[in-house]
Amino acid sequence: MAKSKQMKKGIIKKTAVIGVFFILPAMIFIGYAIFVPAVWNFFLSFQKWDGFQSKQWVGLDNYIKAFQDGVLYKSLFNSIYLAVVITSFSVIAGLVLALLIYRLKRAEGAFYRLIIFMPVMLPVAIIGLLFTFMYNPEMGLVNQFLRLIGADFLTNAWLANIKINMLAISFVGIWRMSGLTMILCFAALQALPASFYEASRLDGASYIKQLTLIVLPLIKPVIQLSAVFTLIVSFKTYDLVYVMTQGGPGITTKTIPLYMIENGFGYNDFGYAAAMGFILAMVILLISRVINLLLGGEKYEY
Repeated sequence: MAKSKQMKKGIIKKTAVIGVFFILPAMIFIGYAIFVPAVWNFFLSFQKWDGFQSKQWVGLDNYIKAFQDGVLYKSLFNSIYLAVVITSFSVIAGLVLALLIYRLKRAEGAFYRLIIFMPVMLPVAIIGLLFTFMYNPEMGLVNQFLRLIGADFLTNAWLANIKINMLAISFVGIWRMSGLTMILCFAALQALPASFYEASRLDGASYIKQLTLIVLPLIKPVIQLSAVFTLIVSFKTYDLVYVMTQGGPGITTKTIPLYMIENGFGYNDFGYAAAMGFILAMVILLISRVINLLLGGEKYEY
């Protein structure tokens, strides 16, 4: 008996060592690509550096400058606006699409999944160029379609009008990111045992009750994962805004990543850019925590 226990402990220990051996390269890469730059960026935010000369310690000067910078506040507002709007609507749209596709036949469902997920795989610069052409006030497909159906009064300079340009960019982000939530939720729906539906149907539950009382609570962790991932991607929006508006007109569509690049590589103020990056990271952590509190909760085993 004691010998079998020792053999079992030996096997567990050997398996753990092999597991660490296999996971070590990934952990080294993650540390080198994420944690080391994050720590370096944090210390850089307390220094003044133009990228060439030696660094100069300035303490909290970069943060004081940040909290007195009106452009930073506008950029931060735009980043939060894009992140919240894109995350909210893309998660809802992706969930609805997953529920609709789940009820289709296998071949039809595969076709629609491919079409809806395709924007996620496209380069963001290509998407930006595509929608820049579509939003063109003279030749763009959006205004041409509105004129075709007799809705000329709705035509607009979508990216030049400061009242709607952020909304126009948000729509592109929603169109791009909805496929991610759709594919994750669809996979979660497929993992649900069919017995849940059969038992609830025998109890007289309608499809709406099945959806609200069984399906949504069970796939809530996947929805939460999708929301946090979409939020992080949306907060890092740089190339889409740069291609479509370059932050204009004026600073009406400028985001924090755009302003960071401008200060770092345009004005050679890498310390100030690092401070903005740290502030953005704290905002992302805060909003991610809010999402976890809203969508978190009990977990189910099935």
